Amino acid sequence: MLRKLFLGACIGGLLMGQFFEAPQERQAQTDKLILNLQSPDQKTRNIAEYKLLKVAKSKSRSKPQEAEALIKQILGSNPNSADAHMRLAEIKLKRWSVNKNTSDKAAGMNHLRRAKRLYKQKDDELTVQKLEKVEQMVNQGSASYNWVFPM
Repeated sequence: MLRKLFLGACIGGLLMGQFFEAPQERQAQTDKLILNLQSPDQKTRNIAEYKLLKVAKSKSRSKPQEAEALIKQILGSNPNSADAHMRLAEIKLKRWSVNKNTSDKAAGMNHLRRAKRLYKQKDDELTVQKLEKVEQMVNQGSASYNWVFPM
């Protein structure tokens, strides 16, 4: 009886930690990464940008507003981040495909073109081709589930 009670308490503690402490830890890590975007060390900024883009990508379906805010933080510290422009274009264009808000489409297309230009500067022709294909599909009115953004 005592072992069952102890086992129940352990399982309860694990569940409480998973549901209450884990989100707080993730938020603390995200806040630390945002602070690292302002670091004087270029390597630290690049790592923070990469990790924040991963967080934003994971949030882009469930919490697109949070993902957009994270990407705007990245663009605030590095306006020439091709990856951030591409992710922001993806969020805005997917939102446009659902809501048919023309301002989202215009902003998404601007970010998509900017990302293409930045990838051309990096000589990343494969990514440029994929983004051109997405741009073509958006202009043709293709369904958003057919759009394949790189990365």
